[in-house]
Amino acid sequence: MSKIAFEDAWSPGPDYHREVQMEDHMRHDPIRPNFLASLRLGAISISVCGVVTACQSAQLPIPEPTYDLIVTGAMIVSPESVHDGQVLDVAIDSGQIVAVGDLSSGAARDVIDADGRFLLPGLIDGHVHLYHATGLRRRDTPDFDALHAAYLRQMPRSYLFHGFTTVVELNADPETNARFLEAPDRPRLTHCGPGVVLPDGFMALEVPIDALADAFPALLHDRFGRGTLAPGMLAADHTPEAVLDAIQTAGGQCVKLYYEEALWWPGGAPDFALPSLPILREMTAAARARGMPVLFHATTPAGVEVGISADIDILAHGPWEWPRDGFAAPEPGEQVTETMAALAKTGIGMQSTMRTLANTGSLFRPELLEDPAWLDVIPADMLRHLRSGAQIQRDEFLARFGPVILASGQTVEDMPALQANFFRRYQALLAGFHQNGGSLLFGTDTAVGGFGWASPPGLAGYWEMRDWEDSGISPEDILAAATIRNARAVGMGNQRGLIASGYDADLLILNADPREAISAFEQIETVVLEGRPINRASLSARAE
Repeated sequence: MSKIAFEDAWSPGPDYHREVQMEDHMRHDPIRPNFLASLRLGAISISVCGVVTACQSAQLPIPEPTYDLIVTGAMIVSPESVHDGQVLDVAIDSGQIVAVGDLSSGAARDVIDADGRFLLPGLIDGHVHLYHATGLRRRDTPDFDALHAAYLRQMPRSYLFHGFTTVVELNADPETNARFLEAPDRPRLTHCGPGVVLPDGFMALEVPIDALADAFPALLHDRFGRGTLAPGMLAADHTPEAVLDAIQTAGGQCVKLYYEEALWWPGGAPDFALPSLPILREMTAAARARGMPVLFHATTPAGVEVGISADIDILAHGPWEWPRDGFAAPEPGEQVTETMAALAKTGIGMQSTMRTLANTGSLFRPELLEDPAWLDVIPADMLRHLRSGAQIQRDEFLARFGPVILASGQTVEDMPALQANFFRRYQALLAGFHQNGGSLLFGTDTAVGGFGWASPPGLAGYWEMRDWEDSGISPEDILAAATIRNARAVGMGNQRGLIASGYDADLLILNADPREAISAFEQIETVVLEGRPINRASLSARAE
């Protein structure tokens, strides 16, 4: 049939106007171009074959969508993935990546045309505390409950806003975890259950002895140490195996141990017990037999050495307390440098948590609270409180810790410079550890308690990455530490942290290249969480 004869014979069928309206709608929807192409192909075939009977045997039906989502034409930025640095399509179904490659013939319910933009695995913060609200203390305001509740509502979205699609809680509070998991938009949560504490250890000091069992479900009896038992405790109920049972019953997938010497304590640390090396070795061996990584809180060279001897998996902080070096010492001293060199040879991972020191230093950085980025991650009422009522913390800190920090001849006026020096030399220590082949992992300690307010959810993670970059660590190494290396360290290396078939579909689309500079994370456009695209702007506290 000639073109003219075909046009004379054809007239709009009953579905024609519906198809035209659909096409017009889809043309203005930038995330569905491939799906539109599939629909148009099927519609034209049906219309033509409806009047040209000779082609009925070649009729092309509307293809069934093969995937939930395809991201097309994306520059893959995924350290240690075989696809890193390639422009490819990524198909997602049922919350998982199911194909990576040229998927131009595939059909999906949703399509995002990345058009050369940068596609990354979602970031993992390997050290968070969900129950703290940065800088907010009950004694500072009568509005604590309202401010805290509003903070907790926003907090999960704030992590996502800055690209953190998985967080690891190291000392879980069941109530806080449950509230977090009820949020409609939230990162995935992995946690270590309750922290492992001695009845007469550091963490237990703040709790009446008759309330210890309720406050610390993972109380450990150290039969090699003092062997203290709280009232009603039976040693058989607090062995390493019993403690691990309690952690797993609470849903914990890792173990948090403490070796806190509290060298910062005014007047010297009180008389509390530190776990013995034999009990730490028993805990580590028992946890490893269950496939549970052991994270070790220690902030001194001696603590790091004990952790090495106990064969722990991850140091939850780097050592920033140096007994032989005051705050004014310009460089890391010999003791801590040698300790870090020994640690680098072991393969034990170390979480950075630079923001813990920056949190204290924020007391002396008034400009920090003027950063407009705060408005994306905490409610405006809480920010107003941090700028006003919370400022009392500075004087309290100086009264308590000034005598410990300030050397002879130094005054309160010297504190900002001392805090800045303390932070800078810790950066240098971590950078040296990394350069010597040490395994540096990404963790922020958000939201750390104590004095200060520089630990906002999500934003603290972005600042931590900038801290690494300022230390001379390359963006590629930062990305690896915050994705696949973190995932492997906490037992998720076959699920998250990589763009590859079979991995969870937690992804970020950026408008700038994070391999060039960490500032690219200011240009996150879309967060894909469990295969579901979320516009970043909708996650901001400003959106409420």
